[in-house]
Amino acid sequence: MAKTLNDLLDAAIRDEIAAQKFYLGALEKTNNPKLKEFFKSLAKEEKGHERILKGVKEMGIYDGTLPVDEESVRKIENAHVIPDEEPIEEMSIEKAMEVAMKKENKASEVYGHMEQTSTRDELKKLFSSLSSDERRHAKTIDEYYRIHTGQMGRED
Repeated sequence: MAKTLNDLLDAAIRDEIAAQKFYLGALEKTNNPKLKEFFKSLAKEEKGHERILKGVKEMGIYDGTLPVDEESVRKIENAHVIPDEEPIEEMSIEKAMEVAMKKENKASEVYGHMEQTSTRDELKKLFSSLSSDERRHAKTIDEYYRIHTGQMGRED
């Protein structure tokens, strides 16, 4: 069965919900109040992405039946998925932060791909914005990781 824009948006929404769950699980891994607040803020930002994507779909500003390639749907479905990822419950906080960086970098790449392959300017802008957000998340996670592990300010 051919994939549509609605399928793509649904896949992106599911992926953003999964990212929220990961961050909510990560905040349970630490007693550090700053890290707890940080993971809570990441979950909130991913919730914002979910709302944006749902809004785009529900407002019907695009024809949801527009065809999209199956590969794009597959990519976006797994934007925050890392191969061989163990359950968050089994990760240390450091491992959770490392995985979070990988997830955000991958999501940024996937949304960047969606931007490049979209034929509509409005969708290009949407995916560009999501890609930038995910890239910013990765950078911020890296900073928190370096502080948490005592690497901030060290020359590597």
